[in-house]
Amino acid sequence: MKKGHFKKLLSSIFAAALLVCVLLVPGFAKTDAEKELEAANAQVATLEQKVADCQTAFTEAQAQNRRGSYGFFQWAGSKSAIEALDNAKYKNLIAYGTAGDATSLDNLEAALDLIDKVNEYRKADGLKELVVTDTMMAMAEADADAYYDLNTAPKQFTVSGNKIAENLGTFSNAAKAADSWYAEKKVAEEHPDYMSYSSSNWSKVGHYFNLSQKKYTVTGAAANSRPVSGIKFCQVYYSNANGEKTYTTKEYRERIAEYRVFYDDRKEDLQEAQAALQEARVRQATAQRIVDAEKQGTASTTTANA
Repeated sequence: MKKGHFKKLLSSIFAAALLVCVLLVPGFAKTDAEKELEAANAQVATLEQKVADCQTAFTEAQAQNRRGSYGFFQWAGSKSAIEALDNAKYKNLIAYGTAGDATSLDNLEAALDLIDKVNEYRKADGLKELVVTDTMMAMAEADADAYYDLNTAPKQFTVSGNKIAENLGTFSNAAKAADSWYAEKKVAEEHPDYMSYSSSNWSKVGHYFNLSQKKYTVTGAAANSRPVSGIKFCQVYYSNANGEKTYTTKEYRERIAEYRVFYDDRKEDLQEAQAALQEARVRQATAQRIVDAEKQGTASTTTANA
């Protein structure tokens, strides 16, 4: 073999060996394109895991949100409120989170209007405003839903063996419910003897009696607005919170708003992660095309030199 041909053969062998090293040996003479592809692959893997995590969080938030106030109580860690709903005598009449049900988030918030109006009347009578607990709200919800179907007082709950006081009624809005109950004050003033459980005429002043008792300090309210002639309202009253955290109606509305934001944030987190992953995959595909083109170019050069 001529000396020139031998050198050319050695050159071809070296080029082929170099190509094998570049393609097969990790970390051997990586090009900028290969480094970019490696970074893009790592980014895609990271974002795929993030999307999976965000999807799990959003799915859980969706499940909570669909259950209305039940999901709200779960989010808040209100075990006693959840137990009140779980153990209600007529729990089969609760349609958790559905439109119009007392447990829908919209009605959970709307029911606070009734408490506000009743508190206005209590202030007018020189009484302290009632504060709210999750458990009392849950009890009122279960009773409002039962009242919708039974059309009579459910009387489902006691606290420490004592019955809770309860007002029920069907009205077009919360203000009219409170107005109607407070209007019984006139009868009570004309017949003071009616203001006793032992009176045979107690029912004529019972709503006013409940909302105007000085001993009552905590409350809960609910509104069932499923299709019917009017909204089924319920307000429950008790003398103490039994160690449970209490809230003003303003504070309670803020908690509901915070919960709604929690759900929206989980949805936005997922959407942002999905968008980032899509961009990363575009970067990955672009880097892969460049690397493939470089490899094709190197292979063509080696073949030409052979």
